[in-house]
Amino acid sequence: MDLNDIIKIICFYILVASGETLNGIGRTLYLNRRVGALKAKKISIIPAVILCLIICYFYVPIIGITTDKELLLLGISLSAFMLLFDVILGKFVMKAKLSVIFNDLNIFKGNLLAVGLILMAFCPLLAIKLRNMLQF
Repeated sequence: MDLNDIIKIICFYILVASGETLNGIGRTLYLNRRVGALKAKKISIIPAVILCLIICYFYVPIIGITTDKELLLLGISLSAFMLLFDVILGKFVMKAKLSVIFNDLNIFKGNLLAVGLILMAFCPLLAIKLRNMLQF
């Protein structure tokens, strides 16, 4: 892996983070008003994962990672990055307390952020498997 590969992976992280941020903004502005914040968080996991899959479908081939092991490692590192991104965004931009931020990870309170992060870890692998199935 060279510097060019690292730059591609960082751009991938930023692209996914941007998409997920827009998903969160859309959830907050539109879905929260219609169904309430807790239900909106549950619903928004679906477009979040679909968005991540779409980004992976088009961008992961540019990175050049092809083996299942590498794709899983990319997904796990993406999930770790997104967890860190969520904590930093929540703490320093949204000015939320860490207890509130980490509460979003608590599946026992009905929050599905942890589930989304786990699903996100598999997105690069699933997207490439799908891409390979659709190529004739």
